[in-house]
Amino acid sequence: MNTATGGPMDVQDYLRELAQVNQNGFGFLVAYGLTWLTAALLGRRFGDRVGTYAALFQGMVGLPLGLLLTMTAAQGARPDDPTLNALSIYLSMGQLLVLPFVIVLVARGRHTMAVATLAVTLAVHFVPYSWLYSTPIYLVVAAIVAVGTAVLVARDSQPAGTGCRICAVTGSALLLGGVIAFAS
Repeated sequence: MNTATGGPMDVQDYLRELAQVNQNGFGFLVAYGLTWLTAALLGRRFGDRVGTYAALFQGMVGLPLGLLLTMTAAQGARPDDPTLNALSIYLSMGQLLVLPFVIVLVARGRHTMAVATLAVTLAVHFVPYSWLYSTPIYLVVAAIVAVGTAVLVARDSQPAGTGCRICAVTGSALLLGGVIAFAS
């Protein structure tokens, strides 16, 4: 239902209202930015293994924090369209399919590749959000994460610490994107 006209909401109206209500999804960008940066700090302090586990499990903190930030700063009620709501859920859940592969990498001690896989999966996951929120912020953040990860892996002559740097680039890009999303 379109809140402005009382009639059915078309896709463009839904997207516009979703972006406005959720402030371009800033809450999730900020929340996950903080959790990726925390993984970077833990990895730097306690080593690659701990940082990799922190990156692997950061979503357990990022998701509720993102929901909380979104809920507390919401500019009204989320628009209701069952089809587009389902699409949002599929976009969110699709990235979980990489977890079995990442778990194998972690079990084999391939910490840098595990973190790189998580970061690139996040980048790919973000591309449709540019359409969903009608903003290039998600494309820019995705590009920074993907290119930053590729550069760090390519320069990986000494693997120690590379995963932490990937987490730091990812977290910084997300946090900056969140600040821009909130301000726009």
